[in-house]
Amino acid sequence: MPISVKGSISKVAAVNQIKSLVDGLQLPLQYEKDDWQVDIDYYHIDDFPEHLREWALTLFKANMLTMYKNSKDGWNEDEKRSELFAKEARYLVARSRTDPTRLFGYLLFQIVQEETMDDDVLADVAYCYELQIEDSARGRGLGEYLVKLLEDIGKRWSMDKVMLTVFKVNTGAFKFYTKKLAFELDEISPGKCLSARQARKFDYEILSKALG
Repeated sequence: MPISVKGSISKVAAVNQIKSLVDGLQLPLQYEKDDWQVDIDYYHIDDFPEHLREWALTLFKANMLTMYKNSKDGWNEDEKRSELFAKEARYLVARSRTDPTRLFGYLLFQIVQEETMDDDVLADVAYCYELQIEDSARGRGLGEYLVKLLEDIGKRWSMDKVMLTVFKVNTGAFKFYTKKLAFELDEISPGKCLSARQARKFDYEILSKALG
C-alpha cells in the first residue's frame, strides 16, 4: 500500500543511492528454455558501455519507431535518448551464455515515485520504461522472465508496485502484460480515472501490478 507522503524523505531516494539492486533476489540472473541458455547482466547507467547504449537505441527504433511516429506526441530522438540514458536508469541485458557477444534484449527500469489518486500520497515504484526483445529471441518466454525479475527487484526493495506505459495500439503488448503477467489498469491510467469520452483523447494506458 502506498505510504509515502509528499514532502517526506523518500525511500526511493535512499534506494537510488545504491548501485546494485540485484543482490539477494529470489530469481537467478539466468534463463533457460530447452537448450537455450541466457545470462542476464545488470547495469547502472554509470556502468553501461557505449556499444550497449547504441544497441539499446537501435533495437528500440527497430521495434517501436513506427508506433512512436504515429503517436500523438510523435518521435523525438533527443527525448528518447534522455530517457534511455537518464541518470537513474538501470538495465537488465539478456545475452547468450555460449556466445556473450550475442544480445537478445533488455529491460530498462527506474526506481521512482508516482502519483496516486490521493493528492497527499505517492507510490514507490519499480517503473519499466522499456522491454525490447530481438526478433530472434521472441516467443521463448524471455520478456516474461525479465518482467518477473523486475518484480523481484521491486519486492526486494519494498516497492509498492511495478508500473509501465503502453500504447493502446500495441495490442500485443497490452495482452502480454494483462493476460500473461496479471497487470491491470493503474488508478491513474486514463482508462481508469477518466470517463470513456475523456480517455479516448489519450493514446496510451498505464498498467501496474501490486507487489504487496
